[in-house]
Amino acid sequence: MPSAELVCPGCKLMAPPDTSPLACHVCGGPLDATIDLPRLEYGIDALIDNKAPGVWRYRRVMALESNLPHISLGEGRTPIIELGLWGFQHGLSKCRAKLEFMAPTGSFKDRGAATVIASLKASGVTRIVEDSSGNAGAAMAAYAARAGLSAEIYVPDATPGAKVNQITAYGATVHRVAGAREQVATAAWEAAQSPSVAYASHSQHPAFIEGTKSFALELLDAGPQLMPHHIVFPVGNGGLILSTYKMLTELQRAGLTFRMPRLHIAQAKTCAPLVEAFRTGSHQPVVIDPQPTIAGGIAVAAPVRGTSILAAARGTGGVATLVTDQEISDVQASLAREEGLFIEATSATAFAAAVRLRAEGAIAHGETLLVPATGSGLKDQLWHHS
Repeated sequence: MPSAELVCPGCKLMAPPDTSPLACHVCGGPLDATIDLPRLEYGIDALIDNKAPGVWRYRRVMALESNLPHISLGEGRTPIIELGLWGFQHGLSKCRAKLEFMAPTGSFKDRGAATVIASLKASGVTRIVEDSSGNAGAAMAAYAARAGLSAEIYVPDATPGAKVNQITAYGATVHRVAGAREQVATAAWEAAQSPSVAYASHSQHPAFIEGTKSFALELLDAGPQLMPHHIVFPVGNGGLILSTYKMLTELQRAGLTFRMPRLHIAQAKTCAPLVEAFRTGSHQPVVIDPQPTIAGGIAVAAPVRGTSILAAARGTGGVATLVTDQEISDVQASLAREEGLFIEATSATAFAAAVRLRAEGAIAHGETLLVPATGSGLKDQLWHHS
């Protein structure tokens, strides 16, 4: 297996893979894991181990330290469905959804949680700390339980009760924190400074992106010819869009031929630092004054990897768009009633953004679209539509 290294996207510092560094000691930026894949002129079959559980079937493309335990709850391999009626009504005649909410804890975060927890388990960690608006906390708590680790999860005061209950069901301790999402992250980081405690940050730990790369691998595994023209992501910390871009560019460098989809950013109107960056031409998230939104899972005013997220969208010809809470709520209701798809408001943000992108011409008639249904509607505290 090719050797993996850590690299700082900002100052290009290189280091061996390790479970401890979450930030570059020179510039303070988040670290990425990197790996050189073998030449892939004949497809990705050689990269897949069908005997391995969950996302570990793609272990050969993950830039992780060697000999990690395969901690898994059967995550990944989520189905893709056509959205015929809903798509037709919005001019999206070739629209599909990848049902990420069918993961063990109900969100795509399981993909990255499996690899983060495995990495920390291998290092001898016995206790983890994580900050989350709910889904990542549930994923880390569940996989920590699976690995025999104790977990403490820091969440915003406004986190839906359903998500808090799920986290505590896994045996984790929940700490509610007043203030914005950034205050929650600060509280978790401070708690993680205690001896023998690891910060299992889904926004910073390089292993999270590596596990989440399995999403893109599954798209190619279904057939390169099925790669859509567009993928629209709900974006807060950006783990899914970043991992998709990272995996697809790594595969292209290895010689695999396929159409690179345009990767689009969807954010709520009241918390849209990346949309503002697109509007102003900035290469960094714009400083904003965030306001409440029903899409709490992406209410991140200062994404740690914001510069990389913007580069991923722009590098594929994608754009960033915002939608109102009313648009989110309406789409959440229509998908449930017309397609039997009950997703959380955060996930519905991407579908609402797809409607806008089609109306504005960013998605042309007849072009194929995929939207990840990232989280279950059962995770929202209230059903936001009468």
